Amino acid sequence: MNLTENFADEPGKLKNVVTRTSQLGLISLLLSLGITVYYCFLGLFVSSIMVGCFSLSVILILTLQYFKILKEAQIYILAAICILLMVSAFIEGAATGQYFYFFPVLVVIPVIVDYKKSSNLEFGITFTTVVISFGVNFYVGHVIQPYEYIDAKIANKMLFANAGSALLLTLCFSLAYIYYERKYLKAIIDEKNSAIAGRTRFLSTMGHELRTPLNGIIGVLNIIEDEEPQNTKNENFAILKYCSNHMQQLINDILDFNKIEAGKLSIHPIAVNFKQLLVNSTLPFYNHIEEKKLQLIIEIDPVLDIVVLVDDVRLIQILNNLLSNAMKFTEKGFIKLVVACNKIDSAEINVSFVVEDSGIGIEKEDQGRIFESYWQVYNQSSRKYTGTGLGLTICLRLLELMGSSLKLTSKKGKGSAFSFELTLNRSIKRANKKDQVIRLEEDLSGMRILIVEDNKINMIIASKMLTNQKAICTPAFNGKEALELLEKNAQYDMILMDLEMPVMDGHTAIIEIKKLYTQLPVIAFTASLIDQEMLADLLEKGFEDCILKPFQPHDLFIQIKKHSRQQPEVGLPDLQKVTV
Repeated sequence: MNLTENFADEPGKLKNVVTRTSQLGLISLLLSLGITVYYCFLGLFVSSIMVGCFSLSVILILTLQYFKILKEAQIYILAAICILLMVSAFIEGAATGQYFYFFPVLVVIPVIVDYKKSSNLEFGITFTTVVISFGVNFYVGHVIQPYEYIDAKIANKMLFANAGSALLLTLCFSLAYIYYERKYLKAIIDEKNSAIAGRTRFLSTMGHELRTPLNGIIGVLNIIEDEEPQNTKNENFAILKYCSNHMQQLINDILDFNKIEAGKLSIHPIAVNFKQLLVNSTLPFYNHIEEKKLQLIIEIDPVLDIVVLVDDVRLIQILNNLLSNAMKFTEKGFIKLVVACNKIDSAEINVSFVVEDSGIGIEKEDQGRIFESYWQVYNQSSRKYTGTGLGLTICLRLLELMGSSLKLTSKKGKGSAFSFELTLNRSIKRANKKDQVIRLEEDLSGMRILIVEDNKINMIIASKMLTNQKAICTPAFNGKEALELLEKNAQYDMILMDLEMPVMDGHTAIIEIKKLYTQLPVIAFTASLIDQEMLADLLEKGFEDCILKPFQPHDLFIQIKKHSRQQPEVGLPDLQKVTV
């Protein structure tokens, strides 16, 4: 049921105040009718007439509320109860203990009075009125002679009956208050989760729609850069290249942050060679560092040439974000990555990471705020630097998932250093071949690749990129065409397959392919928003991995070499400018 169906006056609430008032009125009516009968049985006719009149007033108030003639009926019912209790003190005195009913009345106020909507003054007046009524009741009952004589034994019975009823009502109203508050909190949480789920679906759809044309732009620019290097010196080309790469980074940051907020991100450790993983994480920065004429210093403890269990994708993402951040705010000097072993034994290893730069540094008052989401967007002092400011927030959230935290040391004008520690389990397993370091000078000579993609622009771009790497490409525009081609000739080293296609999509095609060609590696090729749950589902269906569009030629090349049937030659990259 929608929340607004429960509340006519304000969405997001749990129980309509009108409904709660009716429930209170019915409880009061049933109790007063019972007391009327009990008083008649005891021979207290004046008291029974008084309570009967109260019952009639409650019936009248509920009737007027039902026909929407009377608003704020809860105030009238509370007033009627207070008047009844004060008159009872005048007629019966304090011996019958009618003042005990003020306790459930005080408890019920936050249940029937809409204090979340009402002003503090209105709520305070209601509460004060009840307290004053209690004072009047207590004073009249103990000071003024009762109007109706009540025998001591009968007064004793009434005292126990009133005290028991008041205690029971107090307990019921307290439980009702807890119940409604829990439902209120649950409704808020459900509303928030629904909003996050809706936002996730929207961003997933928009991410797919944005990534597809962006893949065409970035792909064509990379092809021009490879085939016509003389055009890359054109200023317009440089602007277009920068803007497209920047837009890709913005989309990725926003989608990653959305996954974290939706709780769709989790850590999945695998066995990797730690030193090789760290070297791999620096590969994308070599050209950018050269362009800015900066010095890249990498110091990796030799002890780290071991196999550990770590989420390689997320650790690389953290290091890439920190290195990108350092490069963005450093115009001259150096960028340094230091990874050192603090403690090691046969079961686990504790490692410290430091990414340091000689950039602009951060003001002391801003150091606590840079980890806030979108801080850079709203901070005027940093607006000349592009970005959403989500990179550090993403790093912080990922490290929290890994049981760590991100620390900052910075001095304005002198540079910054971001550091964190990780405790990782050692693995007795060997690292997978996909964790090996691929030589950048290799190509895809002789590799036969089947590309299954319904978008013609994406097909052209992928084919050209792979052909430029000397691969032999065969196109198929849906899963059915791919199966027909495999039936004629299954001698392919790799299949790149889109997920969303007409006739037969990638989810269906992979199942059929793995039934017939179990050893043939298939990589998902998609512009959809992929979280860990979806990635796990793709791996379970038979995909080796997933390449997200838009992609860079280097990323596509690395993924293919990782998973192809051909065994890649491995080794460390050329580190002439790097200290390892």
